[in-house]
Amino acid sequence: MFKASVKWLKYISLSLFLPLIFIFLAVNFNWLGRPLDTGHNLEGSRIVESQKEKGIYFGDLHVHSSYSMDAAFLNLPILGGEGSHPVSDACNYARFCSNLDFFSISDHAELLSSRDWKETITSIQQCSRSLDPDVEKDMVPFIGWEWTQTSLDSNDHYGHKNIIIRGVKNEDIPQRPIAAGRQSDYYQFLNFMGGNSLALLSIIDFKNRQDYFDLKYKLDIAKNLKDCPSEKHTKELQSDCYEIAENPKELFSKLGEWNLDFLVIPHGSSWGNVTPPMTDWTNQISEGFHDNELQKLVEVYSGHGNSEEYRNWREFMEISPGNFICPKPSENYIPECFQAGEVIKERCRVSAGSEIECDARAKEAINNYVALNPFGLLTIPGLDGKEWVDSGQCKDCFMPAFSYRPQMSVQYALALGDFNKNPPGRFKFGMIGSSDNHSSRPGNGYKELERRLNTESRISSDSSLSIDFAEFLGNPEYKLPRSKGLVDTENQKTLPSQSERATSYLYSGGLVAIHAEKRSMNSLWEGMNYREVYATSGDRILLWFDLINHPEGTKSMGSEATISLNPSFRAKAIGAQIQNPGCDFSLYENIKRDDLVQICNGECFNPSDVRKKISRIEIIRIRPQIYKGEPIENLIEDPWRIYSCEESPEGCEITFSDDEFKDQNREITYYVRAIQEPSMAINGRASICIERDGEGKCIKVEMCGDPSLGEDCLSNTEERAWSSPIFLRPKLF
Repeated sequence: MFKASVKWLKYISLSLFLPLIFIFLAVNFNWLGRPLDTGHNLEGSRIVESQKEKGIYFGDLHVHSSYSMDAAFLNLPILGGEGSHPVSDACNYARFCSNLDFFSISDHAELLSSRDWKETITSIQQCSRSLDPDVEKDMVPFIGWEWTQTSLDSNDHYGHKNIIIRGVKNEDIPQRPIAAGRQSDYYQFLNFMGGNSLALLSIIDFKNRQDYFDLKYKLDIAKNLKDCPSEKHTKELQSDCYEIAENPKELFSKLGEWNLDFLVIPHGSSWGNVTPPMTDWTNQISEGFHDNELQKLVEVYSGHGNSEEYRNWREFMEISPGNFICPKPSENYIPECFQAGEVIKERCRVSAGSEIECDARAKEAINNYVALNPFGLLTIPGLDGKEWVDSGQCKDCFMPAFSYRPQMSVQYALALGDFNKNPPGRFKFGMIGSSDNHSSRPGNGYKELERRLNTESRISSDSSLSIDFAEFLGNPEYKLPRSKGLVDTENQKTLPSQSERATSYLYSGGLVAIHAEKRSMNSLWEGMNYREVYATSGDRILLWFDLINHPEGTKSMGSEATISLNPSFRAKAIGAQIQNPGCDFSLYENIKRDDLVQICNGECFNPSDVRKKISRIEIIRIRPQIYKGEPIENLIEDPWRIYSCEESPEGCEITFSDDEFKDQNREITYYVRAIQEPSMAINGRASICIERDGEGKCIKVEMCGDPSLGEDCLSNTEERAWSSPIFLRPKLF
């Protein structure tokens, strides 16, 4: 029997795929630094078409400094990091390296003390240079935080949400961020690490022992924060208490009490590392758990992958309430529960077991995996990630999130209806991308290099760590040989292969682009508020998408409209500029060359005059549900249409109509994807499987960290941009 307490399994499971992140800490308390008071004469990313009044501005609304505890762990030098990265680093990186037009800091509120929050505000105010929201600036910083809610129960999991604030004056900012609470699995895990591991780790890494003592001190401060009284309104509370909202309904209510301007942006929705199997957007569309006035945007792409695409497969099959079985594999999906059986069957075969015995052991392994959901991986002894091939992954998605959850995809959300309302309630998300970077590097995807700096991965083929996590976790009572993981024969050490598997689905960051009149806080905010935004996978693709035959005039991306005609649309895309190596130092004023090289690691946003080609534009049409239980797979048409593009310096422009709109007599949502010609990107492949047999079974795996891929794991991919949708309703007479 597999015997382990649920409490211990919870913490072990949360660290399975990124165990190295939470091992050591390098923190010092000189976190607040004044941003360099220098400037550059780059025009930024502002692009204006001659016939349009608005420019396009690029930014990153999801950036962590070392005030986020996972960021503090991740940036340890032993993990390939560079130590602490304060908020001021994010300011300098956005201004001088990635040359962004705007960014927002978004540290986890769960362990953010009042001191951290005050110093964050001061740093962003210094970075802003002017607090006037109407003044056009070289770069606009926003203040925000991340509400990091997780649950092991899919029915109570609401996910991670960034809260962005309009304004940087003290009166525009709430006194404290709002956390998901001390019961959050994120909070409990970090507190568990602080309370139980730091003393041991300070001995293991004795040379840097002060770092662990500093972290323990910081965690103790956070743990000892006094909870805010629940009976008081949020504005009546003391500034240094710990305020909690355990679900989105409470979060929206508390934000509303401030009478300030916020945007709440869900992200990482389909990422399986933090989302339990079978989680469904349906849990959040009901009354109070979604607010269309606050939750107008969704992060469709980040350094943790793409959350756009819906697929009809499931991690488990529910044959009756609470009773699950493992589904059969399909062409583009292998359930991890099924692969558990394949792993045990192959080990049995290698050990000369009979076919009958091996089949029986495989069946037992599948049943154990399902029974212990969401800890199924722990039922299989050994942690060799290659045995798990590309199970649990979306094999035909663009740069997918790891361990993909299709019922938490953005397409699925856009197809849902809440039938407790009349007309039905809808998610009406605009699309954005961002980085989810944990080393104060907003917009880090401007060049596809330096994987260990510009992605969340710290694992390398030359890793110096030697930890056998199989031994640490113990051995369930299977009478089979142990699998020790991937062995580096040159250095004779065991690498944590499950972490390598997850590393193969980590990417450089995405971007959010805003159509706005100027680069000021108010103008950019209005663009976000009206969903006149789009996402990119990191390249600065230019994109326009408009409804062109509405009686009231042209309607831009993000618009909601009622129309009695069959709609006609125009989409235009221009490829991103190819980057030159290094930095063009002539473009920067009042900053030393050595300082610029140090901040940017010698690589700046440095565009050439040559642009990449847009190869095609794809149209996605989604018909949201009109009755409860209407099958989602019939409502998402992806792609609905494809338009090939000829090479042109003016990009690619198309027009199209939907001649079926009036006859369908239902709401329809449209958005476009602009697809660039192939180019090299970190982990650009959709799958780690590089060879299959005649039946489609994966027989050879290549993971990031394998020497054959090189340090940056570069592969060809098609970078892209996603427009915000246009939401249309038929006008009835």
